[in-house]
Amino acid sequence: MRLLFAIFLLALLLPLSGGQQPPMVRLWQSEDGLPGNVVRSMVQSSDGYLWLATAEGITRFDGLEFDAIEPDGELRRLRFAFWRLFAPEDGSVWVSTFQGGLFQIRDGRLVRILGEEERPRPPRINQLILDGHGVIHFKRGGEIWRAGSDGPALVAEPTEDLIARFARDHEMQSAGGRVVDPDDTTTGAQLRTRDGRLWAADITGRLVIDGELPVDLPGVASPYVFNELLEDREGNVWVATPLSGLARVRRSRVEPLSTTQGPEPAAYAVMQGRGGDWWIANRKGGIARWSEGSTEHLQLVPAGYQRPVSTMFEDAKGQLWVAARGGSVFLKKDDGTFVPQFSKSQIPSKVRTIQQDDAGVIWFGGTQGLASYDGTTVREYGEKDGIPKREITVLVRDGRRMLAGTDDGQVFAGDSSGFKLLGNLDPLKHWWVSDLLAVSENELWATTLGGGLFLWNGKTWQQFDDSDGMPDLRLTCILDDGRGHFWFGSLGGILCASRQEFLDRARKPENQIHWLRLDRSDGLPTRECIGGYHPAGWRGNDGHLWFPTGSGIVRVRPDLVEVNQVPPPVYLSSTRVNGSQQDEREGRVEAGPGRSRIEFRFVGLGYSAPEKVTYRARLEGLNDTWRDLGNQRVAAYEAVPPGRYTFEVLAVNGDGVWSRNPASVNVFIRPHFWESAWFILTVGALALAGTAAVGWYIARRRMKRRIQTLKIRNARENERTRIARDLHDDLGASLTEISILSALAAEGGEESTLRPTLDQLSHKAKAVVGTLDEIVWAVNPREDTLRSLVDYLAAFAREFLDTAGIPLRTDIPRHIPETPLDATARHGVFLAAREALNNLVKHSKATQARLAVYLDDSKLEIRIEDNGRGFSQEWEAKGYGVANLRERMRAAGGDCSISSVAGEGVTVTLTLPLLADPSSQI
Repeated sequence: MRLLFAIFLLALLLPLSGGQQPPMVRLWQSEDGLPGNVVRSMVQSSDGYLWLATAEGITRFDGLEFDAIEPDGELRRLRFAFWRLFAPEDGSVWVSTFQGGLFQIRDGRLVRILGEEERPRPPRINQLILDGHGVIHFKRGGEIWRAGSDGPALVAEPTEDLIARFARDHEMQSAGGRVVDPDDTTTGAQLRTRDGRLWAADITGRLVIDGELPVDLPGVASPYVFNELLEDREGNVWVATPLSGLARVRRSRVEPLSTTQGPEPAAYAVMQGRGGDWWIANRKGGIARWSEGSTEHLQLVPAGYQRPVSTMFEDAKGQLWVAARGGSVFLKKDDGTFVPQFSKSQIPSKVRTIQQDDAGVIWFGGTQGLASYDGTTVREYGEKDGIPKREITVLVRDGRRMLAGTDDGQVFAGDSSGFKLLGNLDPLKHWWVSDLLAVSENELWATTLGGGLFLWNGKTWQQFDDSDGMPDLRLTCILDDGRGHFWFGSLGGILCASRQEFLDRARKPENQIHWLRLDRSDGLPTRECIGGYHPAGWRGNDGHLWFPTGSGIVRVRPDLVEVNQVPPPVYLSSTRVNGSQQDEREGRVEAGPGRSRIEFRFVGLGYSAPEKVTYRARLEGLNDTWRDLGNQRVAAYEAVPPGRYTFEVLAVNGDGVWSRNPASVNVFIRPHFWESAWFILTVGALALAGTAAVGWYIARRRMKRRIQTLKIRNARENERTRIARDLHDDLGASLTEISILSALAAEGGEESTLRPTLDQLSHKAKAVVGTLDEIVWAVNPREDTLRSLVDYLAAFAREFLDTAGIPLRTDIPRHIPETPLDATARHGVFLAAREALNNLVKHSKATQARLAVYLDDSKLEIRIEDNGRGFSQEWEAKGYGVANLRERMRAAGGDCSISSVAGEGVTVTLTLPLLADPSSQI
C-alpha cells in the first residue's frame, strides 16, 4: 500500500504557534484497494469499523484492507448510486441512494429495505435514527418513515419526541462534518473535533484547521473539495473527497528538521551548547552549527578529505572538543577553526566518546582504550588500573566517578585512582554498550545494540528485552525527559516507557511495561536512529528530545505526544480447517475427524497506526501459553489432535494499549471412531481383560507345572519306596530262605533228605527271578504302554496258573495299541490282577480260569473269572482280598468290582480310565 506523508514545516520547520505539532496526511486511492476515488460518505460503526460509500460500491475498512460489500441475491446485477451511510447506536449500518432507496448491511450483504423512485430528483434519505424504543426511523425528504420488522411504513403523525430526536441528530451531523440538507449549497462540511479545533474550507475551498493551518493532500492540486469530514474514536480526521480518494489527517508526533545542506542528510551525533546553538555531526564530514533559522557548516581541516565526526563534547570552559572517526582529536578555537590536539602522541586517537570529571580532567574513550588529559599530560589506563585494553564506546560522569562502557558488554566505574568492573560478564552477554544513564549510585541504566536495556541496582544487572515487550533491542541512546519517562533511540524507531514501570517490573516480573514506539507512521522520515556515535541523542534546554537519523535530525516534544488510549477492538475474520472455510455457529466451529490444520484470521482495529497493531494468541487446550504474533493477522496450528479447544486473540496498538476483551471461538475436532473415548475405553477394557486372562493362563500353567513336578517327584519317591519294599520283602526274604536252604544242603546228609531241600532251593530261586523280573518290568520306562501291561499280565497269569495246575483261557484282542500308560497306574493294575490270581489259586478251588481284556477309547477293563466255589460267609468274613484290591486300583486311578454266586465262581473286574494326556493319570 502506498504511503504518502505531507509534513508542513513553517519557518524552517519551527514549532507551530500555539504549541501544535504539524499535521500528517495519508491518502488511499483505488490502487491501494479503495473501490473508487469518488468517496461520498463515511461512518464508524459501534464495533469500530470504518464504512465508506464510493461511486463503485460500499466497502468496510480496517485500516489496512478494504472489504467490498455486495448487494444480496439478484440485486448483484444492478448498479446503485450510493449516497449516504448511517451507523445508529444499535450497531447496524445503513446506506441510502441518490434515488431515495435504502439498504441495510446484514452479514456482509446489502439487503434492500426501500426501493428507489423513478421520477427526476426524488427525495433522498438524509437522516436515520433510533427512537426511544430502539426502532429505526429515517427521514426521506420531508417525510418520516419507520423501518419495522414488517417493512418500511410512512409515519403520518410523528410524535414530538421523534421530531426532537431528528433535530438533535441534525445538529450532531452538522458538527460531525456532514452537509445534512442536500439543497443547502452555501455551507460546506465542517467539523469541530474533540480537542476544540475547527476543520472547514477556506474561501478557496481548501481544508484548513482553525482558519490558518492548511491541510493539503499529497499529490493533489489545491484548492480541492471534499464531501464529508469524520473524526474517529482515536482522534484522526478522515476526509472524503469526490476525486482524490480517502485521506486521514493526524498530528505528527515527530518533527523532522532540515539542518544540513546538500544531498547527505544523515546525522551521526547531536549536542546543544551552552549558548543554545546545536552542534550536529553529519555524514559528509565536519560539523554543522544550527540555530533558529540558520545552518552553518564547519570543517575540521581547511581543505582536503573531511572525516565524519564520531563524537563531540563541550567542556566546563565552553570549549568544543571534536573527534574525527578513526582520526585525531580537535579543539575549536574562538575564531571558529579547529586545532588538532596531541600532535606528538598517538594517544588518544580513534576516539568515540569524550567526557570531563569534576577536577576538569578530560577523558577520552575509543578503539585504543581509555585515556585522560589534565591539560599538560596524557595518561593511558590499562590492566594495572583495573580496566583492560578494550574499545570504550561511551563515557558518562556520575558525580565524582567516571562510568565507561565497552564494545563487549562491560561497564567500569572509577576515577584516576583506578576502576572496577560492575557485576560480571554474563548479564550483558558481550553486547555493545551504546549509552549509559546514571540516576543514582545504585541505579544505572545501560543501553546495548542488540541486547536491549540493562539496570544496575548496585549488586546485579537486570535485563529488559523482548520478553518485557520491548519493540526493538537495538538501542542507540537513552534520554530522561524529566517527566518520568525514558526515551530510546533504536534501529526500529523511537521508543518510550515509564521509568517507574521498569522499576516495578524489576521487583515483580508480573508487572507490565507499556511501550510507545514512534516510526514512519508518526512522522519519522526513517525508522533507524544512528548508533555507535556520541552523543546519539540529546535533551534540549526546552525539554525537547533530539535524535540523529539516516535522514537528518528529528525532534520530539514529549508534552505534545499524545498516547492513543483507545483499546483496539479485535475480531475474528474467518476460521479455516484443512484449507476450507468453516461457518461459525453460536461461537463454535466443528472439524474433523482426525488431526486437522486450523487457521484463524483476525483483525485489530487501530486507525492511527494500523501497521503497528500487534497480536497475541493462544489455543487453550493445546497450549495455554500466549504466543506473540507481531503484526501477523493469521495464526495457524498444525496437526491439532481431536478435542475441544478455545482460540483467543488479543490486539495491542502502537502505543501499548491492549484490547479490553479477546476475540474467541470454540473449536471441536471430532475424532475417528478409533480415537473416540468409548472406543479407547473399550479397547482398554479388552486389553486389561486380555492381560488378566493371559496372566491367569500363565499363572495356571506355572501352577500345573509345579503340581506336575510335585507329582513326578512324589511318584518317584513312591516308586523308590515300593522298589525298596519289594526288594526288602520279596527278594530279601527269598534270598534269606535260599541262604538257609543252601546252608542245610552244605551240611550234607542222606540223598533222601537232601532232595527236598534242593527242590525248595530251586523253587525259591525261580521265585526270586520272577520277582526280580517283575520289579525290572515295573520300573522300566519303555514298558509304560498299554500293550506291555496286557502282554505281561497275560504271560504272568498263564505261568502262574500253569504252576498251580489250573487251565487258563484268555480272551485278549489281537491288536493292543501302544497307548502311553503311567508307570504307577501300570504297576498298580498288575498288582491288583496278581492279587486276584493269587486269591483264585488259594481260595477258589477252581478247575478252570478265564482272563479277558476289553478296550475302548476311554477305559481298560480286565476280567478274571473262575468256576470255583464262589463266596461263602466264611470267606467273605476273611476278606477274600476285596478291600486290598479296591485300594490298589484306586491308588492306580481306577476301580475294582467283585461279583460272586456261591458255588458258581467269582468274577473280578478291574477298570482303568484312559486319557489323552498321560500326565493326567498321575
